[in-house]
Amino acid sequence: MTISDQIFEPTNDPIKPHSQVCAIIEILGFEEMIRNKEISMIQVFLERVGQEIYETRKKNYSWGFRVIEPEFMNLCKRLVLISRLYKEQDLAELNSVVFKLFVEFNNIVLSTALSLGIPIRGIIRIGETYRGTVTSKKPALISGKDPLILADLLKVFTFGEIFPDGFTEGLIPAVEIPYHFGECLSQSYEELPTIDAVGIFMPPGHLFDKIADVTILSNMIVETEVHGKPYFACNWKTWMNEHPGYSVENVIAHAEMESTNPGSPDAGRWKNLIEYSANLP
Repeated sequence: MTISDQIFEPTNDPIKPHSQVCAIIEILGFEEMIRNKEISMIQVFLERVGQEIYETRKKNYSWGFRVIEPEFMNLCKRLVLISRLYKEQDLAELNSVVFKLFVEFNNIVLSTALSLGIPIRGIIRIGETYRGTVTSKKPALISGKDPLILADLLKVFTFGEIFPDGFTEGLIPAVEIPYHFGECLSQSYEELPTIDAVGIFMPPGHLFDKIADVTILSNMIVETEVHGKPYFACNWKTWMNEHPGYSVENVIAHAEMESTNPGSPDAGRWKNLIEYSANLP
């Protein structure tokens, strides 16, 4: 084995790809809100999203779906939703349920933002990605000179033989680094800036195994066009109509006002929301 082989020899379990559906969602005008000290608006948005996700989770738990609900991550101005898909052919129906819950979570984020007058855009992709956590060496105890590797000492002595009471005050915890990467995620990040519209979209070419059928039939996701290009769009109108306290009319009124506001950097995107939303059920 060469030196270079030794340098790049992993110490953790091998990283393996898997199939998943992911959404990258961006809050438009986020930097301006930060500059204007509108932190409370961001907090209210995240609080309401969290509450809606909690209510959906309660429903999913009662149905036994808790093991396949999406992961939710907040990365500054971008939110990431991720759900693992199952490659086995006999689990096509399960993938359909996974996708339906995934789209419902996207509609929660989109509808909550629109009800607060916050424009967001997002893109959904399906493909192979890598996710998990890599961990540093196990905890070590600081000695007078070099750290004593706990795992090595325990091979020879028992825990009580080595360390007196209170030894954990000097314990250095292992470092864990979560990772989410792959072509599916990187393509979403690259393509997101090209979506000149408010909403969450998925290119038609990225549907496979008919996992979206039940979601399309329930009107939670629909075929539409954005600037003449075909997309599947999260149907925020249907989601709002099924939840009291939300008003589609208020969102459309706000979008019309913003679309004619010459001082709004997102005027064109709000106009686009009005155009494609006219075709939503």
